[in-house]
Amino acid sequence: MPLGNNRFEIDDSDPEPDLSPMIDCVFILLIFFIVTATFVEEDGLVVNRPEDSSAAQANDNQTLVLVIRKDSRIVHDGRVISLDAVPGIVQGQLLREERSPIIIQSHPRSRNGVTIEVQNACLEGGAKPGKITLTDA
Repeated sequence: MPLGNNRFEIDDSDPEPDLSPMIDCVFILLIFFIVTATFVEEDGLVVNRPEDSSAAQANDNQTLVLVIRKDSRIVHDGRVISLDAVPGIVQGQLLREERSPIIIQSHPRSRNGVTIEVQNACLEGGAKPGKITLTDA
């Protein structure tokens, strides 16, 4: 029989299924599970640290705090002091407590370099570089 009279032609190639509806279904399920999922926030461990009030008060008395204000003036114990007075104050503090830490709190708008000048004055007074802490006021 000739091929033209045949109503059906036979295709010998492998059939390939259309996977796009299945992929669409998978994405819809994925979106559904993401939207309906509940996220659990776990709390961290709460650590109760004991407070030793006498040690905190003693530590406050041992710490030397120098504040540099916005107008670049140096303040110690509520009084404005000069840069020349800083080495003497540091020496006196170190005589009372040799391991006394020094904190220099400088205002961000203070004159450029005042903090370094105060730090150098502390070093002149005998402070060790590791005991000086610089912070923002």
